[in-house]
Amino acid sequence: MTIYFLSGLGADKTAFKYLTFPKGVTAVFIDWLAPEKNETIQEYAKRIACKIDVSKPFILIGLSFGGMLATEVIEFVKPEKTILVSSAARRQELPVYYKLAGVLGLNKLLPKRSIHKSNIFTNWLFSISASNDKILLEEILTASNPDFSKWAINEIVNWKRTTAPPNIIRIHGDKDKVLPIINFKPQHLIKKGGHFMIANRANEISSILTAIINEK
Repeated sequence: MTIYFLSGLGADKTAFKYLTFPKGVTAVFIDWLAPEKNETIQEYAKRIACKIDVSKPFILIGLSFGGMLATEVIEFVKPEKTILVSSAARRQELPVYYKLAGVLGLNKLLPKRSIHKSNIFTNWLFSISASNDKILLEEILTASNPDFSKWAINEIVNWKRTTAPPNIIRIHGDKDKVLPIINFKPQHLIKKGGHFMIANRANEISSILTAIINEK
């Protein structure tokens, strides 16, 4: 089975470095494309979908913004399973202050480089305290593309999707501060899991993913 991964805000496959998979699984980490001028998330999803080999069965996993994008990608391809990790599936699941920022255009005032600096606030936001987690977060944020992140944040706060796709599988932490659980119930709840649980709770998430992959 091939699993395609979509990471978070401009991040690369580093976010998934601690996950393990059962034998027979081929992991493909989809690289981000540079957004085109005035491109919507739906238009972008269509281009990303072209990176997926639909000639054989596959699973799609989206992390954070990558999960939101996954809900748009599956309008163009049909995975065996779609798994969202620390993500949202429709606009109603976003915090009200995200939507308010979109209405007021506050996200446009955010300096691009400020998104890619690890500090006390980002450590709190991602619920991390261990030094190795801080180092990994710094690595992820530093490697992220600021232009992509600026575009992605705009698409998040102005997201139009109002219906969650059917049959999606959700893994979410109950202490997620970036995308708290609002108007949905995840099938797999990680107790005390924050937005960085893909890394610091990787063993638990790997076990859940293995069970989902092997489930007929």
